[in-house]
Amino acid sequence: MRKIDKSKILSKNFREFEKSLDVDKHPPYESKEKREYYTDIKMSLLYAQKGLCAYSEKSLISDMNLISLDKWIDEIYIKELTDNEKKSIKGDIEHFDESLKPKNAFLWDNLFVVDTHINCRVKGRKKIIKGILKPDEKDYNPYEYLEFDLETGLFFPHYDLSSEIEKNVEYMIDILGLNCYHGERKEYLELILDLYPKREPKQFITAWKMTLDNLND
Repeated sequence: MRKIDKSKILSKNFREFEKSLDVDKHPPYESKEKREYYTDIKMSLLYAQKGLCAYSEKSLISDMNLISLDKWIDEIYIKELTDNEKKSIKGDIEHFDESLKPKNAFLWDNLFVVDTHINCRVKGRKKIIKGILKPDEKDYNPYEYLEFDLETGLFFPHYDLSSEIEKNVEYMIDILGLNCYHGERKEYLELILDLYPKREPKQFITAWKMTLDNLND
């Protein structure tokens, strides 16, 4: 799970809307505001996430041109998406800390786009998170917290962590679904490895970089 820079909100409309909200007095997430700002929020997040699920790094969009900067004019997403284009863009807007959702439903710092299965079936199982492994945190560094094993396709806590932090990282690996697609990730990266350097991966980037580091050790 790589670090994500969300410091720039591409949508001026949503940015101004969020600033106008009172602290702890956001409208409910399932309200007209969600319909009004959903596309702008999702496309801005997908741009920051480079088209990948914020947690698993599985690809969520086949046509990267749909999230390119030229689709934004005067900080408004101007592309009229066709039904097929809408279907081709996978994933859901997800609240990292679900406890903030009732009163801070539109808090930008708490929003990511994640794979639908992870959002609904994996992360939805438990609402409590640990204050670690948040990919847009200033001090987040995947190499400090995570190790990756290509043979199993699994992430696991870094060997150099204290026992307490190790338990928290292990918990968050489970909650965020980092190993949800471990079989698919293993097969994909092994294929890329056979074709490298002629072909570079378009998903599972952190696992790929850790694989190369392990091979070069």
